[in-house]
Amino acid sequence: MATDTAKTLTSAGTGGNAIKNRFYDQLFLRIAEAKFIHKQLGQLDRNIGKGEGGYGTGTVYWTKWTNLPIVTAGQGEGVPTTAVAMTATNVTGSTAQYDAAVSISDILAYTSFGDVMKSTIERLAYNAGQSIDTIVRNAIGNSGTYQGLVASAAFTSIPATGTLTINDIKKAVRTLRRNDAMEQSDGLFVAAIHPDAKYDLMVDTTTGGWMDANKYTDGNADKLLKGEVGKLAGVRFLESSNTYVRGSGVTASSQIHVTNVFARDAFGVTELQNLKTFIKPFGSAGSADPTDKVSTAGWKTLFGVTPLNSAFQVSISHTVSSTA
Repeated sequence: MATDTAKTLTSAGTGGNAIKNRFYDQLFLRIAEAKFIHKQLGQLDRNIGKGEGGYGTGTVYWTKWTNLPIVTAGQGEGVPTTAVAMTATNVTGSTAQYDAAVSISDILAYTSFGDVMKSTIERLAYNAGQSIDTIVRNAIGNSGTYQGLVASAAFTSIPATGTLTINDIKKAVRTLRRNDAMEQSDGLFVAAIHPDAKYDLMVDTTTGGWMDANKYTDGNADKLLKGEVGKLAGVRFLESSNTYVRGSGVTASSQIHVTNVFARDAFGVTELQNLKTFIKPFGSAGSADPTDKVSTAGWKTLFGVTPLNSAFQVSISHTVSSTA
């Protein structure tokens, strides 16, 4: 996943400050990108230029392709091939700008041990990563084909015992294959799973169980997705505590989690436009801060995300076992 970045904006300074700013930028991106569990599964990543919604809230277009008709008979010798039209549907979404900032007092900077700005950037990066991942998660968290123990309209009736099983994953794969959904380039589907749900899968003793990622990536670790922890029944799993939760089930304590299994092109997401940090040193506010008491740091980006095809995503509603 590429990220469109820019240099940190600061008031004019020395070359030494420029070097430190690059350090903060790199630190920010390294921490933030590690949290992009859901975003990396959008198979139609694209940059959005000026006039396309890339410089303010606007409309973005993705293409939802229709599979070609099956060939059932030969054309015959010497008969020119009959070309069929490609069919597709435009799916529209919107971009929005997201940002956050914190202030640092002169007293905090003076009395703290270590590099206060480094600690600030680390926390801003974590905040950016979690925020972006949550925005994507909320947009696609329950947009797939429903799967659960009860009908979609009555997901609140799922009992506390309705935990995720290996058979549930096999059913989701069956649904995707029945819908002619395309696997990822390695021939597998991909799911985002909560640590508690992963535990339930790992203790399921059904034949053909869980395989840890480190057992199938020897010498091939660079091909792991962010957060990848294992595979099962034709699905690679990405672990995240930030997966989608629908609400409560039969008992007040039984939250209904959603484990999403994705085929290719289930949703569209743009690149992060100009994801960057902003550091404003003490004194940069001028008369708004006449005695140089406050420095600020923040982040900003613009992007859009839209579900494309519910048939290419299965949203499994379930509970998790006791965490005691």
